[in-house]
Amino acid sequence: MMNCIADIEFVDIKLPKKVYEKMERVVVKLFIDLGIDTYPIDPINIIKKLGYVLRKYSDLPVYEQLKLRRKELDATSCYDPELKTFVICYDDTKNHGRIRFTLMHELGHILLGHKEESELARKMANYFAAYALAPSPIIYLYDCQDANELATEFFVTEKCATYCFRRYTNWLEFGGRIKNYEEALQKMFERANNVEERGSVS
Repeated sequence: MMNCIADIEFVDIKLPKKVYEKMERVVVKLFIDLGIDTYPIDPINIIKKLGYVLRKYSDLPVYEQLKLRRKELDATSCYDPELKTFVICYDDTKNHGRIRFTLMHELGHILLGHKEESELARKMANYFAAYALAPSPIIYLYDCQDANELATEFFVTEKCATYCFRRYTNWLEFGGRIKNYEEALQKMFERANNVEERGSVS
């Protein structure tokens, strides 16, 4: 079982470049496979399209709700052998931005194949969630000028928007190169939203 306390702590994250790219590839493949071509994305719809079961804390027996809230868990996920699929339970009393991040975080654990909790798994799921909610090439496509605009366009929390905009500005400073696996994603969004093609920065 994977447990989630939704908190974005990216400042000290240091992972090999290939690990970031692996996570980004998983997100891009997911969106292309499911035809996710508009923002803000709908995590609940994505999870349902994958055939996973989604349960709100408020729908669980009271004793289970109390146990989860006592642990201050925003979500939990596990594979159910009887249902033959993954089940994600989440705290539906949180604000929408936090719920969206939490659900993508749990989805990250599942799609990245995490089997047990660890600091590394949590940080990877955080990066997966933030990239899925607001990838730098799509931020560029929408021409967001600051974190506030990003938060509005992509419907994320202020904390998530601050991180994503910092990641985006770093990306721009290093040339804004759109990776080969991101090109298909960007073109799909351009076609679906009639957005003028911008291409890479460099």
